[in-house]
Amino acid sequence: MGNRKSNRDGNRRVENGRLVYYHQTANQRYWEDVWESVLTPEYYKPFQNGKLFNFDSMFKLHLPKDGVILEAGCGTAQWVVALESLGYHCMGLDYAIDAMRKARQMVGPLPLVSGDLTALGILDNIFDAIISIGVVEHRRIGPEVFLHEMRRVLKPGGVMLISVPYFNPLRLWRANRGAYRDDVSDLDFYQYAFTRQEFCTILEDAGYEIETTYSYSHQHSLSQELRWLKGIHPFLRRILLKLSDFIPYVNSELGHMLMVVARKKYSVI
Repeated sequence: MGNRKSNRDGNRRVENGRLVYYHQTANQRYWEDVWESVLTPEYYKPFQNGKLFNFDSMFKLHLPKDGVILEAGCGTAQWVVALESLGYHCMGLDYAIDAMRKARQMVGPLPLVSGDLTALGILDNIFDAIISIGVVEHRRIGPEVFLHEMRRVLKPGGVMLISVPYFNPLRLWRANRGAYRDDVSDLDFYQYAFTRQEFCTILEDAGYEIETTYSYSHQHSLSQELRWLKGIHPFLRRILLKLSDFIPYVNSELGHMLMVVARKKYSVI
């Protein structure tokens, strides 16, 4: 690419108030190729032992232990594995048939089904809870069709935990100072990042009530946005990022991802 500056900000641009990532289209083939590289028995061991990593407190606080949970867009099904090992009743749905087949080969029988998240082919009001981790941001025309379909199969009052990339205050600060103007003319749309206000409004318009929000993976966000971190010694960089774990504002506001906990309204006027 010569002297082209397309990678200065990770092939990102601000468009209509959203941070837009360009790379390649996140279709079924793309995800099958991504997951092919990680699917090993070792990959599943912590999940078989019930490790939930960033989601430990969120899942345990908000997911019903005695209800039926759907992971919409389960990919490698690691969260299905972890939740099942902890005694939850969770099934996974994705269009990545090969990944789900390999998950069963590595782990054993799992409640997984293939399907299209925009047309689930499932009866209304089936699930007590839905989790969706980093899925709906990949649709160029927006996440609304996913949200309406997930609402349809969620029981009234049922809870949804849904995460998307976060156009957080640090990224907004950078955008206001001229960042995110990469030349992406030869790249395809990959995903959106949303502000907290925008994504909560989208959910409310789709028939959900917002219960609470979280941000997570702040070390990834800081590494990506604070360019000066790349210029210091790796050991010092690790120390600084580890220290950031103890700064409440960084943890609550500067995560790479935004998690919204929402409930299906009993009626939509």
